[in-house]
Order: sequence, then C-alpha cells, then structure tokens
Amino acid sequence: MDQVDSETFNVAEGETITLTIVSHKVAQNVGVSFMDTTIAPSPADPQNFVFKIAKNPVSQFADVQCHFSAADDDGAFYQFFVTGSVGDTDTFTSASVRKTDLIKEINLQFTIA
Repeated sequence: MDQVDSETFNVAEGETITLTIVSHKVAQNVGVSFMDTTIAPSPADPQNFVFKIAKNPVSQFADVQCHFSAADDDGAFYQFFVTGSVGDTDTFTSASVRKTDLIKEINLQFTIA
C-alpha cells in the first residue's frame, strides 16, 4: 500500500486493510462501513476495523461516521491510522475528525494500482 494523501491510498487486489481509530478526549463512538457493509470493530483499545480489497471496482471506499456528545471536550477528536498487508506495510497517518468540524465523517479511498 502507498499513501497518496490523507484520505487516499493505492492498494493491491486482495490486500487486507486495518483501520485503527484512536479517540482523544472522547469515548469512542464511531461507525465504519466498507463498500456499504458495516465493519465490526475489534474489542481492543484502540479499535481496529479490518476489511479486504475486492477485485472490483478499482476504487473502493471506507466511510467513518464519528459521534460526539455535547458534554465532550471542545478539543475532542478521532485520529485515523491505516495499514495494508501488501508492499509498504508501514502504518500511515490519515485524516482526523474534530468535534468542532462541521462534517463528522470521513471517506477513505482505496484504489487498486
């Protein structure tokens, strides 16, 4: 896997992707789907979401919905880290979603290169 930008990655067909979400100043309350299928998190802290890149389509998307309560600190945020199983298996720092952001979701794009 190679990182193109904070939300876009080049991957191999069949590659296993691990999305790690770390919460800061907020109890973790996120929903993750990949290609319109809900992904269950690992019970670990931080939570990991694992999914596999299919043969088609060439570009595939993971959608992350982040939730904050009114009581959460204004500095609360979620940070995303992405690791692939093929090629460069380093963990890449992805985008983040803050409580103060207008949009509380992120779409990560995985393109078969």
